[in-house]
Amino acid sequence: MKKIFLIVIIALTYSLSALSITWNSQEIISQNHSSFLEIPFDSDQYMEFDNFEESTATKSNLSVSSWVNFKRAWINFFSVEDTSSHFLEIHTPRTLSENNGFDLPLNSCFYFNIFTGADHFTNVTQKKSYNYTYYGTKLYANISDKLYLDSSWWTGHFTGDEDYYSTSQINDSWSQNYNSSQRSLDNVNGKIVYKEKIGALTIGRGTHLIGNNIGGSIILNNMCNDYGYFAGKLDFNKFSISLMHGTLIPDSTNVNELGEYEYKNYNDKYVAVKKLDWKPNTNVHLFAGEEIVYGGRSIDPSYLLPHTFLRATEHNLRDRDNVLIFGGLKFKLLEKNTFYLNLIFDELSKSKLFSDWWGNKYAFQIGNSILLNDQKNFRLTFEFTAVRPWMYTHKILHNKFSHDGIGLGFPSGSNLFQVNGEINYNLYNNLSTNVHFSFTKQGSLGNDFSINYETRPDDTATWLEGEKTELKEVKSILHWQPLTHHSIIIGYSVSKYDIQPIEHQLSMSYQASY
Repeated sequence: MKKIFLIVIIALTYSLSALSITWNSQEIISQNHSSFLEIPFDSDQYMEFDNFEESTATKSNLSVSSWVNFKRAWINFFSVEDTSSHFLEIHTPRTLSENNGFDLPLNSCFYFNIFTGADHFTNVTQKKSYNYTYYGTKLYANISDKLYLDSSWWTGHFTGDEDYYSTSQINDSWSQNYNSSQRSLDNVNGKIVYKEKIGALTIGRGTHLIGNNIGGSIILNNMCNDYGYFAGKLDFNKFSISLMHGTLIPDSTNVNELGEYEYKNYNDKYVAVKKLDWKPNTNVHLFAGEEIVYGGRSIDPSYLLPHTFLRATEHNLRDRDNVLIFGGLKFKLLEKNTFYLNLIFDELSKSKLFSDWWGNKYAFQIGNSILLNDQKNFRLTFEFTAVRPWMYTHKILHNKFSHDGIGLGFPSGSNLFQVNGEINYNLYNNLSTNVHFSFTKQGSLGNDFSINYETRPDDTATWLEGEKTELKEVKSILHWQPLTHHSIIIGYSVSKYDIQPIEHQLSMSYQASY
């Protein structure tokens, strides 16, 4: 049965995919990352190859194929040229000469890179520190503008204070402890896209983000481990329909008859997202959609129909899944002034909309971003987020709005108000700075996705209900690329949580890629 459902998904995705490769994209996202491994992997910049040479012969270069290439590779590795080099690079011509026959497809490119790096974080206040050293590979391919491939893989290990490196942003998946001071961690993502004039098929492993934001998405966030998915999009120029179906990991394993958790016996868990986009002109973009988390059974073909109401479908499946509805808009007040709004809600009874009923689970996010200078990428963004109590919670373990123990909703949780601001500025072509500040006020009642909402004390919930806490944080980074293939991020952050002492953190991240 699962094989049949898999074939249905592939066929459906093929019919719904658009000419564009990206299933979903944002204009405004945070650039405040303390580590290169925190930056979401984005291969789309490599998908459109405009650097084909008008030649009738295939050109390839492998850095270790000869002594001459090896020496040239080391020279390029420490160069300051604008054009980067690759460990392996293959370009085929746009047209074929009669005297240059070969078996490789025309109008194609293939890049393969090797990278390595190290992160160092120090909590000055608590006198704790940790290091993470890693290496990995990246692959990009465009075959005749029809088949696109990309992948990114890295592996490494933490050393230092275990409690401290457990809080690392990159520590979002399975890891292996060798001892109390060292932990191994790896990660992989990628996708394959087959594109024709009327559609495309996308199969991938990664994360997704919906809605412009700088503090984290309230609709679907990408600060979790990667997951496998199928994605498609039917594009009618100004109007489009998107679909994504992914496989998630529950937060806990199944329980046997003795009440014991069984080792690695996880229940089936999936996420289905339908998204409608309307762009009447270049200044306005509206979207709306549904997302469903379900599990405990095989893939349900009812959730593979993007032109139907998924919430109504869920009702007819005996109301056993977790359904959320979202929407948003982005429009430009002026040419360089972008306003955006994101909304998401769960129960939201119309008759109880303005009451304190606990089921009024919703969140909204309002932001404004001003591009003050194009050449310097001088951008100033402000954002306000409000999330009601019990948002993202569910009573069934495999229906929680999460993946492998990390929430898919707003990263800071729920029952909160949060103000974010961010400044981006390029000091020079190879030197940029970013400052991000935030203020969060949060109540203790129903403020986490992992809480079973059936444990609530009563059927009412007010904003910031429970014990109130405040978090103030400022994070600044300096991104420097002294050489073409070498980059450094220097970061400093200061935070104060409620009545606890102010904490200072220093960080440095280095990465070399070729």
